[in-house]
Amino acid sequence: MDKPFTILPDAPAMPGAKASPFYVQKEKKGEQKSYRTITHWHDELECLTILDGTLDFQLNESVISLQKGSTLIVLPGAIHRNLTKPEDTVFMRILANPALLTANEEIREKLVRPLLQNASREYFYIPAGSDDAPKVQRLLRELQASKDSKEPAAPFRTVALIHMLLYYLYRSFPPMLNALPQPSFSDRAVQKDMVHFIYEHYQEKITLADISAAGKVSRSKCCSLFKIYMGSSPIDFVNDYRLEVSRSLLQYTDTSVADIAFNCGFTSQSYFTKLFSRTFHMTPTEFRNSTKKISI
Repeated sequence: MDKPFTILPDAPAMPGAKASPFYVQKEKKGEQKSYRTITHWHDELECLTILDGTLDFQLNESVISLQKGSTLIVLPGAIHRNLTKPEDTVFMRILANPALLTANEEIREKLVRPLLQNASREYFYIPAGSDDAPKVQRLLRELQASKDSKEPAAPFRTVALIHMLLYYLYRSFPPMLNALPQPSFSDRAVQKDMVHFIYEHYQEKITLADISAAGKVSRSKCCSLFKIYMGSSPIDFVNDYRLEVSRSLLQYTDTSVADIAFNCGFTSQSYFTKLFSRTFHMTPTEFRNSTKKISI
């Protein structure tokens, strides 16, 4: 299975969606009745800037508390998810694929790779009180405006603004060229192997033994890693992923609810509907109808 693209806030992208190298979304908890998070990672650079309220964010093994005015930039490949998000929290999320960056090999080698592929760094945190915080937040707002613009030449501005963001990051966080070697991140690699197995086999029956075998670890180690990185048990994560796939299929295809349930690995439509309703507070049919109203 090819790597999925990101199409929904805080979730791996699902079948049926169009791929995009750039994504921007202003999000507010109270406006997203079916909103929730699923732990994930991707090849895009992800920027979160807090416009109002607070947000707790898990990044690999750490939890970072973000305040109004602060910005977190997550490097590609980091395992992450939102944790608590109070009702009044408003933030902007931007994802940009590094493929959008300059093709000049000298610049990529001297500037881009040391900045974005530095093993000693997993993220950039710009606190609200720093000198660069308002500049970066203003730049991210300009990126949102550029993305929403109907002007034919707007993509030029979008790409230029992404490079300006890298300029601020490089100036504020110069790469440590002589950094000490980092310890092995074998647990993260094992976790990703197990999640990839779920991505590839979610339509089939999956047991705890299958998942632990994919990571070449014991069942107890498997459960421990899922608790640390994904915030759930392995089987709960399987169901979470199946539900995210089903939600995308409900929104982007006309496949029947019964077929979606079967194609997503659920043994019965009634169990699928029960789990979907408990998670998203609406039935699959209600969700499909609500997305059609939004798109009209």
